[in-house]
Amino acid sequence: MKYLVFSDIHGDEDAFLKLLKIAKKKNCDTVLSAGDFTPTLNMEAEASLIDFRTVMGNMDYYHNYELLKRPRDFLEIHDNERDIVITHGDRYSSSSFQLSSGDVFISGHTHVAMLENINGIIHLNPGSPSRPRDKRKSYAMLSEKKIELLTFPHSFLIKELIF
Repeated sequence: MKYLVFSDIHGDEDAFLKLLKIAKKKNCDTVLSAGDFTPTLNMEAEASLIDFRTVMGNMDYYHNYELLKRPRDFLEIHDNERDIVITHGDRYSSSSFQLSSGDVFISGHTHVAMLENINGIIHLNPGSPSRPRDKRKSYAMLSEKKIELLTFPHSFLIKELIF
């Protein structure tokens, strides 16, 4: 599977539509949001047409989802030999889950991009493609062989981890 991962888009329809174009161009199977999606109705309509999964961010509690199901606080995906856990980052940490070496923990909330191997567990915060706090708009690509942290919208490589 190949995933495009973002977080903290806060209803920025233009950024979301650009991310969907990138996902299509890069042949992604699924688009993942680590919360604070807070979509417009058009964003919900576009997300409902693809394999799109999001978790509840702290700002999503104030948003009424009309077309998409109200997100859960976390998602767990088993992909090949790897578990992927996605949460916003304001309620759970990687220690809240039973993760093993090689598993991936994805969180958002800080609006700051980060990709680190911490005691064998890959920690990814894709940053924000619309409201970064480190002045660098970003998103991530996750595949069976690697994770890339990329600038948005130009997709320049910031950091890469190979499995």
